Amino acid sequence: MNKIWYGIGDFFESIFEFMNGIGDEINYFYMLVIFSFLVVWTSKMIKHKKDGQEHSSS
Repeated sequence: MNKIWYGIGDFFESIFEFMNGIGDEINYFYMLVIFSFLVVWTSKMIKHKKDGQEHSSS
C-alpha cells in the first residue's frame, strides 16, 4: 500500500518541479487567451447592439 502512496507522491513531486521550471510564462499565456476572448466577446456584443439584435430570442 505504501508503494501506491509513494508513487502518487513522486508523480506530483515531478509535476511540481516541471511547473516550477515553466515559471510565470504559463500565467502570461492564460492572461493573453482570456484577454483575447474578452475582446472578441465585447466586439460581438457591440455588433449585436448596432444591428438591433440586443434582446432577440433565437
